[in-house]
Amino acid sequence: MKKIYKEMAVMFLIVATGIRCAAQDDNRSLLKKVIQENQETVDAIAMYPTETRRIIFEATEYPEVIAKLNEMQKNSQDAFEKLISSFSKEEQEKIWDLTRYDGLISDFASKKNMSEDEINNILVNYPEEIHKTALEERKNNYDLLVQIDRMNKSYNSDFELLMSGYSPEVINVFREMIKMPEVLDILFDHMQYTVVVGDYYKKNPERVLHKTDSLNQVLTQKNTQEADDWKQSMNDNPQAEEEYTQAAQEYAQDNGYQPQDYNAAMTQDVTSYSPNPYNWWFGYPSWYPYDYWNPYPYWYDWGFYYGPGGRAVFFGLPSAYFMEWYFYSPEHSSKYAELSNHYYNYYNMHRESLNNNSISHSVNDWRNRNKDIVTDDWDRDNFNRAQRFKEYGQMEADRRKYNTKNPRQQITQPEYVQKRQNKYPLLSSDASKNQLNRRDSKPQIVQENISEPVKKPAVTIPASYKAPENEQLNNRRTEQNLQQRNNNVQNNNINKQQSVTTTPQPNNNAPQKRPDNVNIQPKNPNPPKQTENFNQLRNAQQYHQNTWKQIQPQSQVVQQTRQQNNTNIPSQQKTPQVVRPVKQNNQTQSNDRRK
Repeated sequence: MKKIYKEMAVMFLIVATGIRCAAQDDNRSLLKKVIQENQETVDAIAMYPTETRRIIFEATEYPEVIAKLNEMQKNSQDAFEKLISSFSKEEQEKIWDLTRYDGLISDFASKKNMSEDEINNILVNYPEEIHKTALEERKNNYDLLVQIDRMNKSYNSDFELLMSGYSPEVINVFREMIKMPEVLDILFDHMQYTVVVGDYYKKNPERVLHKTDSLNQVLTQKNTQEADDWKQSMNDNPQAEEEYTQAAQEYAQDNGYQPQDYNAAMTQDVTSYSPNPYNWWFGYPSWYPYDYWNPYPYWYDWGFYYGPGGRAVFFGLPSAYFMEWYFYSPEHSSKYAELSNHYYNYYNMHRESLNNNSISHSVNDWRNRNKDIVTDDWDRDNFNRAQRFKEYGQMEADRRKYNTKNPRQQITQPEYVQKRQNKYPLLSSDASKNQLNRRDSKPQIVQENISEPVKKPAVTIPASYKAPENEQLNNRRTEQNLQQRNNNVQNNNINKQQSVTTTPQPNNNAPQKRPDNVNIQPKNPNPPKQTENFNQLRNAQQYHQNTWKQIQPQSQVVQQTRQQNNTNIPSQQKTPQVVRPVKQNNQTQSNDRRK
């Protein structure tokens, strides 16, 4: 009998071990599948610093809290939007801006009749750039500030009630998480990833951290190399750099900045700038159809700032906001033809980086939208590519105008250039080749629903980041010298372009070298040392910028309802809904937090 029991025990152990092994294999397979389907999410989280990642992974152990926080946030933001809906759009922006500074509204709402000294004692605890708005709102909308303060305290009480059954350590984790709203968005939008990784982290936290540490190193090295390649390419092509700085200034102007702001020289610690995110409970302005929790100044989107001597100091790639703005307007392609060509050269060097590389992603997206005229000759014929961009910009701007005036007689790009072969010789040749290659394919449908980029609000630049006035004067003098130098370079290039031929030239994607006879203003001998934390955070936070999501019909209904609630906003101030271009990859569509 004992022998039988012993044999049964052995058999049970074997079966149990097999079940556990099979379960482990299933878990590993599921984890691998989830990671593959959510690779961009994995990369985004891996790019955060180590301690931030630890907090994120500890939060994934409690997906039910993330789901409840998302629901609470949706309700609280709706209530806040309704509260301020009677104000103008400009005034709403100011009110939303105040919510970014923790405690400011509460301090101002604590007492109606304050002396000047009491007010100054409060303001000294907050950045100077918010002082003017804070004083205006306290003077004009004190009762509103009291209501907002009550709402904020009520939501914080709801948070404490939600977390009452959890340990102090878990409560602290989620207190930190609501200070990183963009991360909470990622975790909720990819709930399957959150659940699976949270379960895996609970069982083996050190392994998860070790794996993401390794991925962090790989991504950091990759991003650093790509940023260095971009800096070097700018240094090697003076005309592209000049056109890039001009485009950057135009971008800043379009987004509400004044020349005295975006032309100002900045101090060397500019990359230490840390934004105050919008309050989790109140969200960001409702007319933004994409996540915009962290308002950064223009230089964050530029990828450079003006340092001592008026020279551009590059610290990274342009943001996806900037690249979307650039490729939205075909006029940019003709106005900045060499810069467009430079983008294309850089894309050819980094075609494998379509997720986190804003330039490669944007150029690839642009090529897909214009595949009827962008042939392989664009890759091979580097000599004529700038001229191709010039023809494209002129053609597409004119074609859009024609289609706008003739909505019932829409015309495709190939049809338009074929009718104007003398005006667009390179493009008409490209279109003819494409038609031969697609002789049996179905006719292309004309699509003109390209979304206009939503403008980002101008951020007040702290005075501490601006260089002293004497340096600003030197910069203006230097800018005049640089302008003269670049005019000479552009004149030389114009003479070269007059001799452009349509004969295919040998492939040469090497960046242009700076001419030896050009007088170059020496660069800053002590460039600012970039902090690893800044670069990591910048790359991680650009996750949302590089993953545009198409707004689904039900999401549009929700946002249209919100707009209808803003009945007292003047009609000319309302912003039309924007449908984002769908990202061209194989990633499954994620949930939209604002549904």
